[in-house]
Amino acid sequence: MNSLTESNTIDWTFKEISTSQYTHGFHQYPARMHPEIATRLIEKYSVNSKTVVLDPFMGSGGVLVESMLHGNNSIGIDLNPFAVLLSKVKTTPLDPKKLEKTLEDIQSTANEDYKNKITFENAPDKLDLPFWYPKDPIEKLPILKNAIYQIKNKSIREFFLICFSFTTRRTSFQKNSVYKIYRMKPEDRAKFEPDTFKKFAEICKKNIQNMNDFNKESKKQKSKAFPILGDSRDIAKQFSKIPNDVLDDGKAHLVVTSPPYGDHGTTVAYGQFSKHPGLWLDLEEKEELLSVDKNGLGGRKIKDSSELESPILDKLLKKIKKKDADAVKKTNLSDRAGDVYAFFYDLDSCLEQLSLNLKQGKSNLCFVVANRMVRREKVELDEILIEMAKKWDMKQDGDIIYRTIANKATATKNAPENISNKKGDTMNQESIVLLKF
Repeated sequence: MNSLTESNTIDWTFKEISTSQYTHGFHQYPARMHPEIATRLIEKYSVNSKTVVLDPFMGSGGVLVESMLHGNNSIGIDLNPFAVLLSKVKTTPLDPKKLEKTLEDIQSTANEDYKNKITFENAPDKLDLPFWYPKDPIEKLPILKNAIYQIKNKSIREFFLICFSFTTRRTSFQKNSVYKIYRMKPEDRAKFEPDTFKKFAEICKKNIQNMNDFNKESKKQKSKAFPILGDSRDIAKQFSKIPNDVLDDGKAHLVVTSPPYGDHGTTVAYGQFSKHPGLWLDLEEKEELLSVDKNGLGGRKIKDSSELESPILDKLLKKIKKKDADAVKKTNLSDRAGDVYAFFYDLDSCLEQLSLNLKQGKSNLCFVVANRMVRREKVELDEILIEMAKKWDMKQDGDIIYRTIANKATATKNAPENISNKKGDTMNQESIVLLKF
């Protein structure tokens, strides 16, 4: 047995280890991979500093951060423009002293403008501000935004835009405990009185300190990270954006990733989470921002019904189809089998792309996934992944590693099939699937 999978002697829970060290805690983001998982996998499978790490479902860039800290070049791909900006900021070393001076300038400008009652029409026109914010942030967020956009250095400006983005969330009526767009209860809104300038300063100071820690460690290495806005169903296209000297014959060596657990609409709504921050930041890729959940894996129904070479999946789809017929009487989510199939169809396309863009015979793939319930049937994503991967010459490398999710912000209960008086368990355990190619 691979020593990495000896679960009796190795703890994978990391309950006492922070998920916010270095630049990991710059901004809240859904379902982040625990940094220690990425660390352990990179340490195990990176042969040397020339091992290129690929995260085809980059999210907030945690794998890229850990790759830099371990001296490996890395590439991250994501459909979400906000995720790409966040990953870029987290992997761009900046001088803390310059950041501290810039923060002083922002605060001085913002305080002066507020004192003189200067207003700016730069809030997102698609947001109903009185619905989402109390009085203080409605007045002060546009002032902060204007001050930040005066910064000439692009990397420093983007650093403070991420701090600003986090401030827009922490000062809003949006519930912080969930990632879909929900408002606080009326009684909670009545008590919510954030000090916007103070919250912004707190976030900035914390992030500057974390950037200082990141610099101390990353400067020992000469590695770089390349966050790319793109689709992992066409990895070759994304690799064309990378300098030629980074990849080995145009190919990567190690995959460390946590793909979506299912279609975004019924699992983790990355697009919903990113919508408000992205609108505040005036991201150029507005269409992509508003289409993240639709464009993600399983976001669109697939007309093709070809076999995906997974007996477990085939049996599951038959069970769900039987329940679909009964469920149509109770809910509009009648074609859950179609949703599940569409997700795995897209995931299979990603596996094919990985097989074409990894160094064959010299590559390892590490997937952190979770098994979910659909129509009260367990979707064994880990076992289905292993079966599907065989078609692309990817073989299992050791037992599946199971870990309890201790520090991951996900709901532990939900309403299955949208039946409000019923509760079902959600994903509270992760599986780490190890493959060789």
